[in-house]
Amino acid sequence: MIALMGLIGFLGFLGFYTGNFGYFGFFGFFVFFTYALKKYDELFDTYVKKAATTAFFTSVVLFCAALCAVVLLGDPALIPTLFTLVFVFSVMVFILRLIIYEMVENIRSREE
Repeated sequence: MIALMGLIGFLGFLGFYTGNFGYFGFFGFFVFFTYALKKYDELFDTYVKKAATTAFFTSVVLFCAALCAVVLLGDPALIPTLFTLVFVFSVMVFILRLIIYEMVENIRSREE
């Protein structure tokens, strides 16, 4: 099911149509198609849940910080930039945590 997140990557093609280069960031979601060939088991499901939880709480804290920054600086033009950075950072946290969990699993399986 996580491989379906790769479909979000097709939104990157809107960058060619609209001329807005910000859409090109969606191409990064194509990475999730690599999980289509992965054997799905309960341990992988646990890793996805752990990584998603970490990413969720990271985004909550960073969204609060970004909102406080916008209010304190009094510049509403910062909202799109800061919220985009928070979204990108939370997705990166999810991906990196999932990769770390898988690497640890591979190391443990080699030791056995």
